[in-house]
Amino acid sequence: MRLNKAFLIASLLFATSAHANKGANCADGSVVLGFAGDILVHDALYKNILPKQNFTSLWSKAIPLFNKADYMTVNLEGPAAVGIDKAGRDVGDQGFTYDLNVYSGTNFSFNFHPQILRDLKSSNIDLISTANNHSLDRQWRGVDRTIEAAKNIGLSTVGTRPSYAPNESFYHLADVRGYRMAFVACTEATNGIADTKSQVLSCYGKSQQVETLIRQLRARGDVDGVIVLPHWGVEYSHKPDKSQTAYAKRFLEAGAVAVVGSHPHVLQPWESYRTSDGRLTMIVYSLGNFLAFQAGVEKKTGAVVYLHLGRDVQGRTQVLTSYYTPTYRDGYTVYPISSKGSKDALKEAARHLGTQNRLEPDQKIPHCNQ
Repeated sequence: MRLNKAFLIASLLFATSAHANKGANCADGSVVLGFAGDILVHDALYKNILPKQNFTSLWSKAIPLFNKADYMTVNLEGPAAVGIDKAGRDVGDQGFTYDLNVYSGTNFSFNFHPQILRDLKSSNIDLISTANNHSLDRQWRGVDRTIEAAKNIGLSTVGTRPSYAPNESFYHLADVRGYRMAFVACTEATNGIADTKSQVLSCYGKSQQVETLIRQLRARGDVDGVIVLPHWGVEYSHKPDKSQTAYAKRFLEAGAVAVVGSHPHVLQPWESYRTSDGRLTMIVYSLGNFLAFQAGVEKKTGAVVYLHLGRDVQGRTQVLTSYYTPTYRDGYTVYPISSKGSKDALKEAARHLGTQNRLEPDQKIPHCNQ
């Protein structure tokens, strides 16, 4: 399926005109958090950007979607570890190469040149989740190098910790327009690779650890809300499994404001949930792919989700409303989808997220002044 010429021109104009003034700027004291799904720079995508030595062109058309959020997160599906080969050995900086040994986007063993971190940061991504089934594709050194490279450029990570800091917490605190938000990321699996240095937070095997962490964070006086980013579920299934549905509610009852998942590479439903203590919360079971070179409309369609947060009468942070804009990867580029865009992508997104809270790519977050 190819996108029509008029839509491509409109997308280009949208991208070039809206890359500024990041943030929802809600005048009522509320805040908007944004979330995009999995980023996997598969073989064909990597080869496309190799001459440019820059990843941004793959998602540049979607940057205005990032700009609408006060704080934006994505899941980076693989390490960005300079000089670490498939065996986890440090072979030194090889430059911006693609040799299927140090840097690879295929054979289920991923490692991306750390330039991807700079490009995500310059695209107004604030936080990347590094807890996923590919976290250990370059073993413990890959985790270390990824965190170090991100830290060196001021890009925040969550879900993994360095081997040399075994007591470092598995959360990230961010000040977002008057809200102190705590982000917790975890993964269901690491593709059978042993986590020998306890660097990756597990969603299930150590689920009590996750729930305890949520309770501790919620109890802090300097934390307004907790967001959980689990990497979970069955690949290519549009239906959340029993573990997803059970643990999502457990995390919310423990004190989280929202649970926003990734990993299945396709969209799954979202639902609001009122906790036993009366808080309005949200579950997004799977955001689908943001960037991947997988075939089929289901795997090419993703969503950027916006959670509009405010405070209830008791001063507790809750979800006021949730919105989304569909995205679609066509060729080597991710495009935001408008109501005049790909009908197949619109239909696919609507199957799982409905149409009532769908935003046009150039539409402001309702009740906020951008």
